[in-house]
Amino acid sequence: MNNANPMLGIFGGTFDPIHYGHLRCALHVQQRCQLEQVRLMPCHLPAHRASPGVSARQRADMVRLAIADYPQLALEPLELQQHRPSYSAVSLAQLAVKYPKHQLVFILGMDAFNHFTHWHRWQQILQLADLIVCQRPEHLTLSTESQALLLQRQVQQAADLKLAGKGRILLLDNPLQAISATELRQSLPALTACPDWLPPAVWNYIRQHKLYS
Repeated sequence: MNNANPMLGIFGGTFDPIHYGHLRCALHVQQRCQLEQVRLMPCHLPAHRASPGVSARQRADMVRLAIADYPQLALEPLELQQHRPSYSAVSLAQLAVKYPKHQLVFILGMDAFNHFTHWHRWQQILQLADLIVCQRPEHLTLSTESQALLLQRQVQQAADLKLAGKGRILLLDNPLQAISATELRQSLPALTACPDWLPPAVWNYIRQHKLYS
């Protein structure tokens, strides 16, 4: 039986800063899986992990600037509005209440999925949403736990997500983007022009607010 509810993608991350790798992945998932929208959800970033001078508000501002020309993408500020560590299970439970007429699809990278069974209340995530797992450029050998989870829950095509139910896992053959946010942050102080992997509006914001310097 088909699920009549439109599918809403939730794409979490630090987005520190958001770059074309994030955008191209979100746009590919939205189109390939026929999601009504993908909402980019910056996580709450503890102070000891934050880059110097980059606040939660600034990361949200950069996401807004990056997605301004893409109506199929939106900022989801849920986790940034809460002064607590971000747990996907808790956030998805709140989003299920916020968007009761949508089927939630949680988007994550292969590296994150490889540790998924060690996440806080990961079983609850599968009761709330399907997973779309995007490839990463680096080769990754899946853990025994991840392989077992795929054997139980993997579907082979995006159309399977339209069927009634939750907790399915789709491995998506998305275009690979060899962009590292860590390397980007490290290289930004020496750059005098916008790099190819950064939206110009985000570059201008970084320069204006003297971020990552």
